[in-house]
Amino acid sequence: MKISGKLITRAVSIVTLALVISACATTEQVPNVRMSGFLGDYSKLHPGKPGQAEFTYRDTSVDLSKYRKVILDPVQIWTAERNSALSELSREDQQLLVDYLYVALRDALAKDYTLVNEPGPDVMRIRCAITEARADSPVKDILSTVTPIGLGISYAKRLTTGTHSGVGVVSVEGELLDSVSGKRIAAVIDRRAGTKSLAGKPTRWGDVQDAFNFWARRMQTNLAVLRLRGTQDIS
Repeated sequence: MKISGKLITRAVSIVTLALVISACATTEQVPNVRMSGFLGDYSKLHPGKPGQAEFTYRDTSVDLSKYRKVILDPVQIWTAERNSALSELSREDQQLLVDYLYVALRDALAKDYTLVNEPGPDVMRIRCAITEARADSPVKDILSTVTPIGLGISYAKRLTTGTHSGVGVVSVEGELLDSVSGKRIAAVIDRRAGTKSLAGKPTRWGDVQDAFNFWARRMQTNLAVLRLRGTQDIS
């Protein structure tokens, strides 16, 4: 099979971007993440390899190159009922977090996919939630709102200029589904913190912003790599 120079250049660019993302990450993975219940079925997830999410799953029978469009569901927040950083935030602050993650994911996906609202054979669906362990249900009425592309800067400013110090470690659960059949294509669970949080010192919400941006960039890069090389583990 002859590989075009354009494809090789694209592959090299993607690998280079992945290395840059890893090198520039200002947050670190925090081990021992616990399942919240958002994904429902966790039986097929397995520990990720170095550089991957802590838990990961990929249906290697599915060719991701057939998907050209994406439905991005509103981001949810699943918190423990009491005595947790997320549950003690105001509803306004909880809304800010889900909105920012949604914008980060949407802006990253829009670079390679057309975002749509209707299922189709070339459409995959992405679900994601900010989570905590032992969260039996999402926080009622807290869903990310659909906002025009470009508002990411506004959300970034509100996060980095905030005075909150209680959320420096953040977890996410997410999955990719076929939009028609609902079949799970991939799933991940990961937890990250800024270096100040890991040292036990107060952290600004900039750590949360950095974690969200990291996950969005890594998702974009991984999907691009998988489209090029076929069936490999997602990270």
